Amino acid sequence: MKQVGIFGKRKSGKSALMYALTKQKIIQDAAFSAMEISGVTRVMLVDTVGVDVEETTAEKSAQSVDVALMLITDDSFELELAWISKLQKAGSKIIVVISQADKFSDGGAALAAAVKEVSGLQTLCVSSQTGAGVVALDEEINRLLAKE
Repeated sequence: MKQVGIFGKRKSGKSALMYALTKQKIIQDAAFSAMEISGVTRVMLVDTVGVDVEETTAEKSAQSVDVALMLITDDSFELELAWISKLQKAGSKIIVVISQADKFSDGGAALAAAVKEVSGLQTLCVSSQTGAGVVALDEEINRLLAKE
């Protein structure tokens, strides 16, 4: 089964995004949460610990995911860029997500542009709270998985 990992700092909205994608109750584990979602391909969605907390557990997850969602919530995203590099080296396809986009007056557009300029990666703005961007993210996950 394909795995989609959700990575980001603590409080970046990883669990909320998992809930928004699955529309189900999340079962928490000490290290991560996992849940299946359906689309083009059935996948296991893995909510990792914060990348700013416990590197060993997050690195184990990084080695096993086919697609990685890297959540960014502010303009201090050097740690996330380092993780993007690690995930790419592990062979994961990356989707950069401006999480909690509803908290930005521009819906996260300026931050998305800054991240794209530095990383070269397409960036989606998503709000788990309002649902904005969730469908586009789901479609992008399925598009990347369908390529395999």
